[in-house]
Amino acid sequence: MANNNSDSKLFSMAGQIAGPTAIALLMLVIWHVWVVSFNVPEAILPTPVKIIQTIFKHWELLAIHTWPTTSECLLGFALAVIVGMGLGVLLAFFPVFHNSVYPLVVAFQVVPKVALAPLFIVWFGLGTLSRVLLAFVIAFFPMVVNTYAGILSTDPLMVRMAHSFSANRWTVFCKIEFPNALPYIFSGLKIGITFAVIGIIVAEFVTAQRGLGYLIVFAEGNIDTPLLMAALTVLSIVGVVLYAAVVAMEKLVVTWDVGQDLKS
Repeated sequence: MANNNSDSKLFSMAGQIAGPTAIALLMLVIWHVWVVSFNVPEAILPTPVKIIQTIFKHWELLAIHTWPTTSECLLGFALAVIVGMGLGVLLAFFPVFHNSVYPLVVAFQVVPKVALAPLFIVWFGLGTLSRVLLAFVIAFFPMVVNTYAGILSTDPLMVRMAHSFSANRWTVFCKIEFPNALPYIFSGLKIGITFAVIGIIVAEFVTAQRGLGYLIVFAEGNIDTPLLMAALTVLSIVGVVLYAAVVAMEKLVVTWDVGQDLKS
């Protein structure tokens, strides 16, 4: 029985990987054939083969600029997780605090984050802090909303039953509410990590002298489209790897069935 379950999981994972891989390969083939057939200039759109060659040719340069982007993205994301989860818990615990603060959080969220980049330069300078904070403000809102929604989704009957056994507020939170909120929190983590990547790139467009965002702007200024596309490709790989790391962590932590609506 165990072997059958393992085989079924392997087949399921293979199916999940095979579909996107086949579609991606098909799109790359169409892209390559279209560029070659219509003699599209390299400065407009290079072929996938040229982009791969550029990655191998400039791998040291790409690696040098990948590290600051990744490290600052993780710093901003970590800050968003800590502040977002903490704020989400406070919103769920204290209705008065929720009524007072949540509208302000929503109002802040609708402010275009690109408009904050110049302000952050004025307030925090051109260093790492301004870029990390921009990633933080973009990524923290999903953590607030999902943590808050996860705690509120707890079955009231379970809470009342715990109180009937003399469980205090902290025990109810640790044993019932927080585990119940974990699927929601991980959904917020998966959204937040992608937002953090976007935030860092936006910040690097404006403030950085290093990083993949800076390299993209540099390549654009030199009309080096293959290098630009190579940097975009590496950035996409970084984003997919970070997202996959969150998904893997979710599978280790959330071992129960949470329903199809939260698995996506």
